Amino acid sequence: MLSLAHTEIRIFDMRRSAAMMRLEFRHLETAYWIYRLGSYGAAAERLNTTQPNISMRIADMEERIGSVVFQRGKRPVTLTAAGRELIGYAERILALRDELSSVFEDGQEATGRIRVGCTETVALWWLADFTLDVQRAMPNIELDIDVDITEKTWDKLCNGTIDLALVPDDQLQERVIRHSLGHASIAWMGAAELVQTRSTLETMNLIRRSILSLSPGSRLYADQFRWLDMQDIRPDRLTYCNTMSVTARLACEGAGVALLPPDLFSDDSQLQALKVQPAFASLPFVATYLSPAFSPSVERIAKLAVANSGFHLGESQP
Repeated sequence: MLSLAHTEIRIFDMRRSAAMMRLEFRHLETAYWIYRLGSYGAAAERLNTTQPNISMRIADMEERIGSVVFQRGKRPVTLTAAGRELIGYAERILALRDELSSVFEDGQEATGRIRVGCTETVALWWLADFTLDVQRAMPNIELDIDVDITEKTWDKLCNGTIDLALVPDDQLQERVIRHSLGHASIAWMGAAELVQTRSTLETMNLIRRSILSLSPGSRLYADQFRWLDMQDIRPDRLTYCNTMSVTARLACEGAGVALLPPDLFSDDSQLQALKVQPAFASLPFVATYLSPAFSPSVERIAKLAVANSGFHLGESQP
């Protein structure tokens, strides 16, 4: 025989279930993106609406379920116990909704704007082929392409500014889905007339004299200084440039050596890779998006990026 307490709990659960049945996908999406991005303002930008609308959705949702979802006055926003339970359901429900959509949605009929962020290595190497393939496969999708350094592109992905990132992998990032794009080789490169017929010692002295460096926050910037520290090399002169193509041109003109992807500049007879030890490990690249993505189009476009990637397949090689 049930006690009065048990009866009250069962009635409460039935009422809460009825309230959940009245929730709409917009409520769940709004709560999820506030939780994921850390603020009402960021969620409003991600969902292409205003902050007052976001606040109204949350107030409406909390009234329907009879529980407070976010603790008031906390920065970043913090979930209540009821909020944590709701987000768990929201993630699964929204993921299933979009999985169902992906099964029946024809890429030719998909619409909307997808924001794609990438590094300059991708932009110079195979972004054009990828873009043309998306246009053919998904003609009603608008691509918004943003080219930036690795660190900023990851930040934009995590704060919801972009939907998909084509970047060197960063194993520290969690709650993202990754599709491997292969690996890109990197090496010190300089003007062919300076590099040819040099001994190992002369090559190291060439590196020591003048380095053309990409901007802080780029993956190549981090890798070059890690290598220099290992060799205990302090360059006599550093010249910084935020554009890879310009950096390569400066190297061609003999202004210094630069860490670049040799495959990208292999057709330039004026630029040649330096033979040094230890060699650099190649960079793993990924097409990555937040988990769950809540858009079948994002996953489809990520797979088109994989199909069009010009990077080497297989494991990273030194």
